[in-house]
Amino acid sequence: MDWKSYYRDELARPESLSAIEGFFSRAEDDPQIDEAIARREVLSFPHTALSYAGPLQARVIAGLYRARVSNVIALGVLHTSIIPPPYAEALDRLRDSSIDPDVRKAGLAQLSGAFFPSGEKISTPFGDLPLASIGPHRLIRADAGILKNEFSLDTFLSLMAFYANQRGIDPLPVVPLYIGITYDPVEGSFAIAAEFARTLRRLIGPETAVVTTGDLVHYGMAYGDEARIPRMPKGKRALEIYFLRETEDVLALALSRRNLKEAFTKSFEVLKSDQRYILPIIAELLGPEADYEILYFELSDYAGILTVEPPCYVASSLITYRAVPLR
Repeated sequence: MDWKSYYRDELARPESLSAIEGFFSRAEDDPQIDEAIARREVLSFPHTALSYAGPLQARVIAGLYRARVSNVIALGVLHTSIIPPPYAEALDRLRDSSIDPDVRKAGLAQLSGAFFPSGEKISTPFGDLPLASIGPHRLIRADAGILKNEFSLDTFLSLMAFYANQRGIDPLPVVPLYIGITYDPVEGSFAIAAEFARTLRRLIGPETAVVTTGDLVHYGMAYGDEARIPRMPKGKRALEIYFLRETEDVLALALSRRNLKEAFTKSFEVLKSDQRYILPIIAELLGPEADYEILYFELSDYAGILTVEPPCYVASSLITYRAVPLR
């Protein structure tokens, strides 16, 4: 599935313009989002299909423009299943525990940290967004082809431009950082995540907002769950209850209980979360008092999109990550 083309074509449909404007008109008054941005919490939104993710992304985007932040750092997912050569081969070497550790480490060096789009602007179907300057950093590298197929921030950046264009205001400068590998399987360490969090902390100014994206659950047909399905709850609502509980456990493991390894393992094996490499960074960035609140959680039906038999679901969730627990 060419997801980059799929989501681009979604935005180009004639009915999408009115749908997007509707998302934003319903997002103009949102004290919950305004408070989260004012406290500089990290808002996490999905990158699922437009009808699912659009309303949630619109809430975040409208809040960012209302807050008049100076720039937005957006932590994107680097989907390892679609990275092109030679990065795909480096990933294979990193994952192969039977080969020399130094060879695996070389693969890690190619994929660790974050990747930043080249150029001075991002082009979207609704106009350009300026790229904020961040300067050189060891764990942030300019894109040299690894982002060719990446789509995790495409809709978000497009809606950022749409909002500014439709209202005749200057678009917010953005810093899209697509997060690569933050867990070192050779040493069993999250030192990369800790170092990147320190780098990120230096980039965050008093008027900077940080957001991220992630589809925290992938489940069912097309996601390798054929053997698992008979043992799982039946029906969308029962599955939502199950996966919401599992998601809460993963977030608590990473943030308040500081068990990054167990959270990573469960993210990969139970949730199949594409935020598994981002969550350790958030935990390190926010520190030992980190907490979260799930503002919205729904399983979006992808059976028709992927033309497979149900069940086939991806979670569309809106989450705020905060440094101080909710009392």
